[in-house]
Amino acid sequence: MSGDSVNCSVISQLRAWGVTEKPRPDAGAVDLTEMGSAASVPLRAPLISAPMISPLAAALLRQLAAEGVAGWLAEDAAVPFSQARLRRLTAKGTFSGLLSAAASADSVRDACDALLRLYEAGDGDDGFVSAAVDRDICRAVDRPNLLLRITPDEPGLRAATATVAAGYGIDIAPVCSLDDCVDAMDAYFTGLDLALAAGLPLERLTAVISVPVGQLDAEVDARLDRLASKEALDHRGTAALAVARLAFRIREEKLGEEWWRVLRAAGARPPRLLWTTPRPHQLTALVGWRTGQALSAEVLEEAVAHGAPRGDTLLKRDAAGRAALAGLDEVGIDMTEVSHALGAARGGAGRPARS
Repeated sequence: MSGDSVNCSVISQLRAWGVTEKPRPDAGAVDLTEMGSAASVPLRAPLISAPMISPLAAALLRQLAAEGVAGWLAEDAAVPFSQARLRRLTAKGTFSGLLSAAASADSVRDACDALLRLYEAGDGDDGFVSAAVDRDICRAVDRPNLLLRITPDEPGLRAATATVAAGYGIDIAPVCSLDDCVDAMDAYFTGLDLALAAGLPLERLTAVISVPVGQLDAEVDARLDRLASKEALDHRGTAALAVARLAFRIREEKLGEEWWRVLRAAGARPPRLLWTTPRPHQLTALVGWRTGQALSAEVLEEAVAHGAPRGDTLLKRDAAGRAALAGLDEVGIDMTEVSHALGAARGGAGRPARS
C-alpha cells in the first residue's frame, strides 16, 4: 500500500472518530502539546515519533477518558522517560498517569514534577506517579502525586494500611485474584479510618488497585493451549475480562457499604481499578467508571486497529464474569493456581486461598 493510501485511511478514520485534519506546511509528526479536543493533524503524519503518539492514538485515549478510563503510561526500565518526553506524552487529553520503573528519589521526583500540573489541574484526581519505593524515598521525593506501589501479600497489606494512615497514596499491585482485590480495598479503607482518626484530611488520599490483565490472560491461555482440546481453546482470552468484571462488582459492593459512606462523607476518594500489562485488544474491552489502563505508547498504537470503545463493558456484567470463570473451571483451569503462579512471578509465593 502506498504512503498516500495509508494517509487517506488514517484521515478517514479520524473523521469517523470526530477528529478533523488540517494541512500544515511542515507536515511532520503531531506534537500533542499542540492538540486540542479536536486534533489538527498533518496530511502525512507518521504514526510514531520518539516523544509523540499518533492522532488516532490520542483520539482513542480521549474517547476512553470520556468513558471514565484514565490512560497511564507504563515505563520500561531500560528506556526511562525524560521530563520533556513525559510532559509531551501527558499533554492535555492524553495520558494522565505514570507507572514508573524509577527507583531513585531524584528520578521519581522528576517524574512527579512532570505530571504535577495534571495533578493540580485535576484537583488531585490525575497526574499520579506510581513507584515501587519505600517510605524513606517517598519522604525524600516529597510530592503529593506520588503513589507507593505495594504488593498485596500480608506484609504488603499491613504496609498499605500504615501508608494511607500516614497520609500517603498507594498503588496495590499486582492484584491477581478476587480475594486480593477485597483485601486491597479493606486495607485502603482501614488506612482511611486511621487517617481520619488522626485528624488528617482525606481529600487528597488515593488508592489504585492494579490488576495485570495481560499477564492473567497469558497465563490462562498458556494452560488452555496445553490442554489442547477444542472446548479448552474456546475459552482463550476470557479470564482477564471475567476477573475485571468481578473486581468491578466487588468495588461497587464495597462502595455501597456504610463503612464507605462514612469515609466518603469525610472527603475520601473511591479507589481506581488500573488494568496493567494490557494486550492491544483489551483497551476497548475493559471500559468502566474510574478505571485506568497502564500501557506503552507502542501498545496504544496497536490498539487503534481494534476500533473505538463501545461503552461500558464492566458495570452489571458480573454474572457474565462468573459464567466465564465457571467455564474455565469446567475445562480444568484452577484460577487459584493461576494467581499463585503470578504471585510467584512477582517474587512471592502468594497467599493461601480462603476457606
